[in-house]
Amino acid sequence: MTAFLLYMIKSTCCLTLFYLGYKALLSKETFFRFNRIVLLVGILVCILLPFVGIRTASPGALQMPLLQLEEMGEAVSRQVEAPTEAADVAQAFVSWGELIVYLYFAGIVIGTGLVARSFISLLWLIRSGKKVRREHYTLVLVNRAVAPFNWGRYIVLSLKDYSDYPDEILTHELVHLRKHHSLDLIYAEVIVLLHWFNPAAWLLKRELQEIHEYQADTGVLKSGIDATKYQLLLVKKAVSASSYTFANSFNHSKIKKRITMMLKEKSNSWARLKLVLLIPVAACSMLAFARPDVNRELTNLVQSEGTTISSTDQSYTRELFDREIDRYIEQAGGGKLSGAARFEFMKAHARKADFFINARDQILYNNKFAEMSEMPALLKTTLSESSGGKPVMIYFLCDKHTSDAAVEKALEIAGKAFAGYQATEAGKNVPTLFFFGDPRKDYPPKGK
Repeated sequence: MTAFLLYMIKSTCCLTLFYLGYKALLSKETFFRFNRIVLLVGILVCILLPFVGIRTASPGALQMPLLQLEEMGEAVSRQVEAPTEAADVAQAFVSWGELIVYLYFAGIVIGTGLVARSFISLLWLIRSGKKVRREHYTLVLVNRAVAPFNWGRYIVLSLKDYSDYPDEILTHELVHLRKHHSLDLIYAEVIVLLHWFNPAAWLLKRELQEIHEYQADTGVLKSGIDATKYQLLLVKKAVSASSYTFANSFNHSKIKKRITMMLKEKSNSWARLKLVLLIPVAACSMLAFARPDVNRELTNLVQSEGTTISSTDQSYTRELFDREIDRYIEQAGGGKLSGAARFEFMKAHARKADFFINARDQILYNNKFAEMSEMPALLKTTLSESSGGKPVMIYFLCDKHTSDAAVEKALEIAGKAFAGYQATEAGKNVPTLFFFGDPRKDYPPKGK
């Protein structure tokens, strides 16, 4: 669920940025064929870009918002399984996430129903009309007022339009047919169904439809039809429009914009280079989706002495902390406990802090991102804030794919923080303990 929501957020951001870039740079140019290709390819890139795996040396400002969302989702998924007091909060988060996903799919179902109804109406109209077979298409004439439109190999118009304006309308619709605009609309409709909540998806579909009309208008004028007569016809037919989502209607789009494009001088060929300005937009998106490669940093940290809190040469392992916990439980009158009972005792008698390392060795400490080099100071602060003689329990979780280097470094830092604080005057009066639950070893045992 979390991965799906993150993908939708990323692809929504891509589509929005692409629309804004296209609208600002290319929408007013007369490169209709070029703009059509840019729209079709650009939309596909936006849908696929979140899947591209790129790694950077360290997380940047663009990456942090998405990284925080992703890590929050991963932390929540761990806390739902863990027997902690955060489980209720995590479960609430998951419940809201599930509700959003259900609403999303409900929107897709409703949208699919509306499209299906439109498509059935279109097929019914084609079936009910009089068909005239031509060499490359079928002309469908209907005995009622209908906005002329093209769908696949069919051109549909009323008997009155065919009688009054056969050349202008047929030429227009034949351009749609030859350029396979119906396929573009199916493609755009799929994107709109997947992103029904995203205004950018609807606006990009509208831009594509307008490009179709510009291309058809240009084809009509190139055929030799009088421009003034054709423009007057567009104004006259502007009062009605096709209601079929897959169809290319003769009087689709804003008439003023279409007439403006007909009268506009051809754009300079160099204006196509504006497309280059969209490259930084794509680069920023890719950088925002990149993942920091922190394994090398962790390896260096393991070999470094810069994170040392105390000078002790003690080897800090999970067993060492387990013994400290058992010793404290016995002193507190809990006897010998194990499994869930051991954890519940500690939860009732200690102040908890969460220390999570994910599969990419990224740290989330008390639901906030932290670098490994920051952990000594953060742990020291946590220990120093202990009051009333209540011990501190650091609840450590890691993904099954977390590197051994990260786990070893976390144990080392926690151990030195523990020993260093115990050596202080304040530490002598306040018990401080560390509890490590490593899911790779199923600890604490699930269901017990």
